[in-house]
Amino acid sequence: MNKKIIVFGAFLLFAVLFSGISYASSVFGDAGDVSIDRVKANSKVLAESRTNFLEDDDEIDLQVSLTATEDVSNMHVEAILTDLDTDNTVADSSSTFTLKTNESTLVALNMKLIDLLKRQKDFRLEVRVVDVEGGIEQKSFDIKFTGGAVRGAREGLDISIDKVELEDSTLAEDESNFVIIDKGKRELDLKVRLTSLENIEDAHIDAVLSFENGDVVADATATFDINDGADSVKELELPLIGRFEQNSFKLKVKIVDAEGNSEEKFYGLKISQKKFPFVISSISLAPDNAEAGKNLIARLRFKNSGVVPLEGINAKVSIPELGISSTKFVDQLKNSGRLSEIREDFILKILDSTPTGTYTLKSEISSQFGGDAEVKELPVFILGKDEQGIQAVNDRLVISVPIVKQDIYNDGSEVIYPFTLTNEGPDSNTYTLSLDGANWADLRLSESSAFVIKPKESKTINVYASTNAYAKGEQVFLVAVKNSAGEVLKQISLKGNVIPVKSPLIAKLKDALGTVFIGIVIFLIVIGSFFGIRKLMRSSGSEEASEITGMESESYY
Repeated sequence: MNKKIIVFGAFLLFAVLFSGISYASSVFGDAGDVSIDRVKANSKVLAESRTNFLEDDDEIDLQVSLTATEDVSNMHVEAILTDLDTDNTVADSSSTFTLKTNESTLVALNMKLIDLLKRQKDFRLEVRVVDVEGGIEQKSFDIKFTGGAVRGAREGLDISIDKVELEDSTLAEDESNFVIIDKGKRELDLKVRLTSLENIEDAHIDAVLSFENGDVVADATATFDINDGADSVKELELPLIGRFEQNSFKLKVKIVDAEGNSEEKFYGLKISQKKFPFVISSISLAPDNAEAGKNLIARLRFKNSGVVPLEGINAKVSIPELGISSTKFVDQLKNSGRLSEIREDFILKILDSTPTGTYTLKSEISSQFGGDAEVKELPVFILGKDEQGIQAVNDRLVISVPIVKQDIYNDGSEVIYPFTLTNEGPDSNTYTLSLDGANWADLRLSESSAFVIKPKESKTINVYASTNAYAKGEQVFLVAVKNSAGEVLKQISLKGNVIPVKSPLIAKLKDALGTVFIGIVIFLIVIGSFFGIRKLMRSSGSEEASEITGMESESYY
């Protein structure tokens, strides 16, 4: 028995050792089982498909994100930076690592540039995952240093950048420059005017445009020589990628000679494809319906794309029919916390003598230096001091209908009939408003037709009425108030005095002309049919006669 146990134990030990050796031999994997997901250089994500622009620095910090598709071990990461002009390289590698299937890791590397490479600008970076058998999984990236930080071996270039123009607009250094381009334009035309203060050989100009989202586009001139005291104008073209209404950019213009000496300037840009960049987002009123003798507060929200200075821009809210307005200068207003939106309240004093009716509230953002403006209008109902009606439906619901009749033009413009419902009962109740335009009025509500009113709470709903009908004089439409069971609690008749703007005579004339035209068409069809049938009958008669003649001739012979 003891022998059997010893033999069985030895067998288990052998099996365990064998399986461990088998697993160890299989866990190495190969470099192809590791995915290089992302590479960042000095905190910038690198792309394989295009040149990656980095600010000048004396070293590169790399972060390599990896994911294993199978179990791997004894892998390491190498990074090799090669100068494309001299083929000199610097490199760094990581320690070995182990990853299980679908496990990810981040490997950090660092490469310090030797003095010789500090003078260079064009490099190729290769990032490799290497296994124990020398297998390699790699990605390559083109890198161009664009300037920024001062690098030890470079000196200033004795040249003057006199003027930089973008789309024929002269740019001011280190300031926000506002440039408006044509809609759909896909590139920017750049001109650089320079004067040399020494003899310079094999120089070139680099222009780098950086977007808010980190994207970069660039262009460079061909190399050129320029003598001491000579001036020149060089042209470049910067492509615009993606779609945008407006954006903030940074432009760097840099002149570099054959020895790496350079002179550069930086410009802040705001670019827009809109001539007038202000958009009124919304207008809200407090209260929704104004009263004579009280203040009406209009809250205006509008967005500025940021491509023009705020100086000389006015925001104005007015009711032209009443001759009242409120104006503010945009550059004195504060943002509401969102970078592109401004919110401001405008107070309008409604005169005591204002009659009850629907008026037009007009909001306008305009420039003092041109005719450009953004305008938005909405109707507002104002209740006169002497007009107010209250109807008690029962002990639970009180309906206030301040106006039951007003003028309506038959041009489709809207007027407002406000309804205020107050729930005097102890419980919340659901109510519904239904509208009947009686075939002459187009009606709509300011919100949903069904709503809940809590105890002691009031709710105001506007009924908007308009018409395109050729009606005239006093017309009636109906508004019914129903409870949650669909029972009609109150039916209210509202009146509109329709004032024709579209002439009924012209309408009738058009109808008459239409009728005459239809009659003429029918007449022509009848005439055409008559002559067609007659011609057909003649043709048939001729054929019969011909047949008869033929028969007689045959008989004769």
